[in-house]
Amino acid sequence: MVHTAILFVSLVCKTVQAFSVMSEPDPGFDTFFTTNLEEMLDVPIQFDKPLPSWLRGTLIRNGLGMFEVGRRNFTHSFDAFGKLASWKFYGNGSASFSTNYIKSDFYKDSIAKDDIAPYLMFESVKPSFNEFQKMEALLRGIDNMNVNVYRFFNRQGNNYEYVVLNDFWKIYQINPESLDTISSVTADLPHKGHSGSYTFLSFLSTAHPLPEYGTSNHFTFVSSVSLIPGIKSMISLIRIKSMEEREEVASWPVDRVPYMHSFSVTKNYVIIFAAPFFVNVMNMVRYAAPIKGLDWKSNEPTTVYVINLKTKAVTSLETANVFTMHHVNAFESGSEIIVDISSYPSPSFVKNLEVSILKDPIKRNLFDAHAYLRRYIINLSKESIIFEPIQGSRTVPFSHNLDLPTINENYRYKEYCFVYGVVLKIDNVTLSREAIVKKDLCRDDNDKYWYVENHYASEAVFIPSPTKKTEDDGYLLVPILDGYQKKSYIAIIDAVSMEIINKADLPTYVPFNLHGRFFDGVL
Repeated sequence: MVHTAILFVSLVCKTVQAFSVMSEPDPGFDTFFTTNLEEMLDVPIQFDKPLPSWLRGTLIRNGLGMFEVGRRNFTHSFDAFGKLASWKFYGNGSASFSTNYIKSDFYKDSIAKDDIAPYLMFESVKPSFNEFQKMEALLRGIDNMNVNVYRFFNRQGNNYEYVVLNDFWKIYQINPESLDTISSVTADLPHKGHSGSYTFLSFLSTAHPLPEYGTSNHFTFVSSVSLIPGIKSMISLIRIKSMEEREEVASWPVDRVPYMHSFSVTKNYVIIFAAPFFVNVMNMVRYAAPIKGLDWKSNEPTTVYVINLKTKAVTSLETANVFTMHHVNAFESGSEIIVDISSYPSPSFVKNLEVSILKDPIKRNLFDAHAYLRRYIINLSKESIIFEPIQGSRTVPFSHNLDLPTINENYRYKEYCFVYGVVLKIDNVTLSREAIVKKDLCRDDNDKYWYVENHYASEAVFIPSPTKKTEDDGYLLVPILDGYQKKSYIAIIDAVSMEIINKADLPTYVPFNLHGRFFDGVL
């Protein structure tokens, strides 16, 4: 009888616990924004089904890892210390998982002091820095590269150089196999038109460099804020020849420097959308926080710069006020340039990505987190630009609300059909109800999506299959957090059907990560 009673009580407790978890509005979502101190290298993971032998390489993702040190915590999610996660696929059916913090100077100084050290951040810390520490943060600048991972080819060394990036000129080099941090890199600024190193503050760039068609080079940009009245600020398009070798392609003056996160490239053009979200130097210095040093002008148009890569000519056009974080793709069609972006009516949603809001189930559901796909058609001969809103479909009405867009990279610069992305708040009520969506830009009612209640996905990365029968012939690799279990797994989604065809549990949970890339053959 005693044994039976114990079993009964145990069963009741487990049932109550399970009911409690299931009754939460979005159980485990906070785990996305909870510090995970664990680091590990090449821990074997087991997939439910055999892996294809052609899947050989390493997926490396960059994102958030640590939200507090000692008595202080970051107030904005963008400031969490960067943490890398990687999945190695060995081509023999086996795979492994690694995760490691980016050991930046900012990170190392903070860990050594058991306190968040005074460096420049997107927002701030709590308890706040004093005035002396704010000045110290301004002098040290940005040092947390927690947004993206990329590689550049060094022709002199005949090797790839792997780096982690944020929206700044400075980067960090990493070892792709061990995820160890090697060193910071601040390439020389190749400006031709600047009158002196103390005239401009050149630190804003992009975490999304793009490959130059037909070469091993990449493009990026750098914005240079004028510090002297009467001298205009500048935006420069830069060619990346290696991690440290840069070349100016074109440069043009601007009255105010806009914040820009990404851009587009075609075979012959680079297209930059400069929304009226301008750097306010006085507020930047006053508050030592970029988020308070940016002014949104809702009544001003967005400027679109089109740079001809052959002539270096810069054409400036205007379009209706719009803000974008991520460009999808661009291509040339006859005399027109087609540019697809994931847009927002304003950057106000960025403020709502504070940690306290994201971890509050009431507050996080109040703000509008929806992005909107837009297609822009540029005609340089007519100096015209028009945009076409892209609508959802009958079967997937929220398919046009995606951000963190991914395409089959074999279709960059080309006319294409499919974009994959994350849609938040698919029910228009709960932020954490998110789906991985496949939007067909060529056909109506061919959109698809993956969604499981209280399973929270990060950005998908498309891996084309070796057969390349169709544009969507391949896999999406997606890290997903199981909110019920508060555990992470890596999912392989069939990009045609948008169904999970394989998955593997991970030895630890992965906080929210932003961007990543699959490096074929790298192990």
